[in-house]
Amino acid sequence: MSAFGVFGRRIGVVVVAAGCGASPEAGRVDTTDTTVPADDAGGGAVTARDDGERDTTASAPAPRAPSEYETEKAWAAARGVAIEPGKTTVVAKRRGSVARSTTYEDSLVVLRPDETIVRFVGTTKPAQMPNPASSVVPDVDGDGRKDLGIVRPGVYRAVGDVTFGIPGHERAAFKIVTEDGAGGLPAWRDLSGDGDFSASERALSEERGYRISGIYIHYGFSPAGTKVGGSTYVGPWSVGCQNVLYDELDSFIEAVGGASASFRFAIVDD
Repeated sequence: MSAFGVFGRRIGVVVVAAGCGASPEAGRVDTTDTTVPADDAGGGAVTARDDGERDTTASAPAPRAPSEYETEKAWAAARGVAIEPGKTTVVAKRRGSVARSTTYEDSLVVLRPDETIVRFVGTTKPAQMPNPASSVVPDVDGDGRKDLGIVRPGVYRAVGDVTFGIPGHERAAFKIVTEDGAGGLPAWRDLSGDGDFSASERALSEERGYRISGIYIHYGFSPAGTKVGGSTYVGPWSVGCQNVLYDELDSFIEAVGGASASFRFAIVDD
């Protein structure tokens, strides 16, 4: 899935027709040609005005509307995300409340080196509550309860050549690391266990420097259900990872440059 746009502009040259007028001498018709020959840079005749000066007025070219790529690049730059020319950047626009979500509220905008963009629905939020018996989600405050995490807005890097998925049905994925390659990402933690990342929990998480690891961009399931193997799964699938729809994963992989690609990944509040 790709979107390509080619824009150009045509500059018009305005040639002003020569005028004629009455001679100041009564009873005579002035047949003198008042057209001044074109100068070296002009590209056309210039009319001699009554005051002896030349009219060199030319129409300005119509402004060109920005492309989708330029619009998205400006949107990202206004929020502190620089789009590097000639490289792929994925901007994940996080929407809605800062809380666990079982729907696809966010969008992933792929800005490509050829200055085209491709858009995908997705999610940057956890969907499931942590399994008390699982070791995937830690108890960061030591109160005996697993503390769900969410990656904080920021600029990271996605690295390919990995797979993720239901055992036996793994597909290509991308691991999210910091820009300097570290696996622990700045995170907010749900310390109360209600699925919401409150303002006080976010502040405390930042104060304590909580981080989250093992974060991937991987497939999630359709809101109407996706059959994988012998079972049907519904909606986003994450306790912190980023999801692309199962049926759109191949298109996303193509858009970012392949399963082995590495690209900047920015999470931005929209």
